[in-house]
Amino acid sequence: MIHFTPEEKNLILAAIQYEKEIQDKADDEEIDYVEEIEEEIQRENIFISRRNIDSIVIYLGHLLDKAHQYNNAEVLSLESKLDDLSNLP
Repeated sequence: MIHFTPEEKNLILAAIQYEKEIQDKADDEEIDYVEEIEEEIQRENIFISRRNIDSIVIYLGHLLDKAHQYNNAEVLSLESKLDDLSNLP
């Protein structure tokens, strides 16, 4: 189980929302995948796979281009936390 602060959850959900906008023209399978991650992140007890974690890190990268809306230091810190989780044995 993974614990995120409310601020971290908000960043992840913002990144997922942006990804959903990008994937709007993608196939339904990819959109379903993004929505599954979104549903899991909204739960109190979060269980996600390494593949999901790696996807979230990619989605968070989009927020770095929006420095006027999101604190890049917070985004990078969250990316680092997720990378650490993904690299656990």
